[in-house]
Amino acid sequence: MRLNLAKIEGALLASMRVNPATLIGAVFLDDGRARQGFSREADMFVDDYRTLIAVAEGRAEAEHGTVRWKKCYPWLATATGESGENDVAGSVLGYGPAFVLDPAEVTAVAQGLVGEGWGAGKVRAGRFEGFEALVPFYVEAARQGKAIVGGVS
Repeated sequence: MRLNLAKIEGALLASMRVNPATLIGAVFLDDGRARQGFSREADMFVDDYRTLIAVAEGRAEAEHGTVRWKKCYPWLATATGESGENDVAGSVLGYGPAFVLDPAEVTAVAQGLVGEGWGAGKVRAGRFEGFEALVPFYVEAARQGKAIVGGVS
């Protein structure tokens, strides 16, 4: 299970609002890999979703005495599509619906992740890969004024 996120331009977001079913096909192949035109290094974030959940559950248990990480860290839940509030109706990306965040939501999530203490890790070799790159990915997308689309494949 892989969490796949992609930064998208406003024009693609606008076309998604007209026809939500085209969004996933415009960004991801069936296996979650990016379509041509998206830079794997600059526009994509990929992480093992089970590892992300294990880190979030472990931290929630240590800090809050519960493994219910989505309640403890709502910004992380939003950043990973687990809140369900930003699901794209009628879309499926592997294990469930895709989700999309507009540029204002991306900025709020970036700030929220830092506020929850997830920090800003280093980006290795220019790639947004691994849990520690989640915050830098959102911060960069916010700085660029981009939307984010994602899901678990």
